Amino acid sequence: MTAAQSRKDGLRIGAFSGFYGDSPENMKTLLDNGVDVLMGDYLAELTMLILRKTQLRGGPGYARSFVSQLRDNLAQIKAQGVKVVANAGGLAPEECAAAIRSACREAGVELTVAAVVGDNLRDALEGDLRGKAVLANMDTGEKLDLADHEVSTANAYLGAWPIVEALDAGADIVVCPRMTDASLVVGPAAWHFGWGREDWDRLAAAVVVGHLIECGGQVTGGMFGHFYAYDDLGYPGLPIAGIAADGTAVISKSADSGGVVTVDTVKAQLFYEVGGPRYHNPDVIADITSLRLEDLGDDRVQVSAVRGSRPTTTTKLSLTYEGGYRNMMTIGVTGAHIPEKIAWLKRQIEGRVGKPEDFDGFRWSVIGPSRPIGGSFDEATALVILHVRDRDPAKVGRKGFSDKIVQMCLASIPGHYMTTPPKEGRLFGVQWPCLIDKSLITPVVQIEGRSDVAVPWVAGEDIDPDVPDNGEAADLARFGDTVPTVLGELAMTRSGDKGGNANVGIWVRTPEAYDWLADYLTTDRFVELVPEAAGLAVARYRFDNLLGLNFVVTGFLEDGVSSCTRVDAQGKAVGEYLAGHTVPVPESILRTAVARAEN
Repeated sequence: MTAAQSRKDGLRIGAFSGFYGDSPENMKTLLDNGVDVLMGDYLAELTMLILRKTQLRGGPGYARSFVSQLRDNLAQIKAQGVKVVANAGGLAPEECAAAIRSACREAGVELTVAAVVGDNLRDALEGDLRGKAVLANMDTGEKLDLADHEVSTANAYLGAWPIVEALDAGADIVVCPRMTDASLVVGPAAWHFGWGREDWDRLAAAVVVGHLIECGGQVTGGMFGHFYAYDDLGYPGLPIAGIAADGTAVISKSADSGGVVTVDTVKAQLFYEVGGPRYHNPDVIADITSLRLEDLGDDRVQVSAVRGSRPTTTTKLSLTYEGGYRNMMTIGVTGAHIPEKIAWLKRQIEGRVGKPEDFDGFRWSVIGPSRPIGGSFDEATALVILHVRDRDPAKVGRKGFSDKIVQMCLASIPGHYMTTPPKEGRLFGVQWPCLIDKSLITPVVQIEGRSDVAVPWVAGEDIDPDVPDNGEAADLARFGDTVPTVLGELAMTRSGDKGGNANVGIWVRTPEAYDWLADYLTTDRFVELVPEAAGLAVARYRFDNLLGLNFVVTGFLEDGVSSCTRVDAQGKAVGEYLAGHTVPVPESILRTAVARAEN
């Protein structure tokens, strides 16, 4: 925040990092765009496991690139009075803060750096919390017995009030550990405007804003299904949220950048990685079905009317443990008789390395071909990907798996070749999402030269879960004659991952189209169109205000991205897969949709 600003003025928050590995120049770009707060999200669920492995190799347990980015921009941050809030602390926020202080001293820039701690429960689960925390899987209800597993990471999701405490204490840079991504926006907004702990609607509005900008370019045109409606989206710009005192916000993007900000790109991010209508955070629950979106033009969308309510007594605990070893090989299959070639290949491989039932996980994936006869070499080729995992490293290592596949290359299918070298299996972690009572966790703010400050939680309450509306068989004849249409020409989709679950959001642009979609796309029909979900629990939720539906498929990604044997281990493309199906769309609805798109 610049010195000339009043704490009552609006607040501009720019998101410079959406994951560990985002572009290093983003921080400078947003500083030049005149933001008041730089927000950085580094911690995808897999990232904590990556940081733990780095620690075990003797490296730091925090995002080193964050320190590098800061080092290059400290003088401008100081000159502009900008606050920086990021969860780059990972597993070692104190170490990250110390590295930043050292960088400040080297640069001759005086900035106050705070670290938030208290989320890391790995040691406590083996000590004080043993027997107190019931580690029931949020999705399956299964309880975890720690005696059977070696815990790699166990981090509770903290809320926004430690950030507020740090900023109140004069911090310029707040280094956070595992906290909800949205808290990185809620904290600065609550501090700036002086919101109270029970300002539910304002806090919920900031949660929604945090969710919208946390993933960078995903709200400014990145991964947008209807990208082809524009000449060229180029490289989408960085999201900037202008927040008002009542929580109303305008989502825009950095100047002179690619991409686009529309109601549809905002909806795409709203549907990303969500479940039911209520979006849970440790400080407040946001009702996504309450919000309103308005396109203001010039790449600006207003988000308003968000309602919030008291949170629960628990917060999420993201736990990982060593699950075994995994390996993969890819074989090219080209030309005529591809089904017969693959069948022979399967018999050979199963005879040499074992059958699916011999492994903890064994998946064949076949990509292509698009035109086996008469096409180009690429069009005539299929890639067969064999992915295995097991607790026994010998079964999926070089001798037991990959070398055996290489050894058969001269005695296998015609045209046999491989695109992956033989290698040893690698250790993977299993993601175990559960809930833990907040009373067992104490968030603490640390500032050099000052006493640590424990930050209490807001009082919570027990809340019943959202109830899905899976839809029922309806009389679709009332919509009139139909025409075979690719679903994605009428609707837009966005999918993502939460642990082992995949979610698929789908929405349309007119109330008439939504009436049809809600009747047509029941959970049963969803499974018909996405047969990979067969046998899994599928829940559908309605978002009438967004003219959309959200499907949550439990276990679609097995035990999470680290162990998943699917080619798309994060479920990013499931939405596009659904959108690519041809379905019978009512002619009247299609005409209206086409006319609207042309206007």
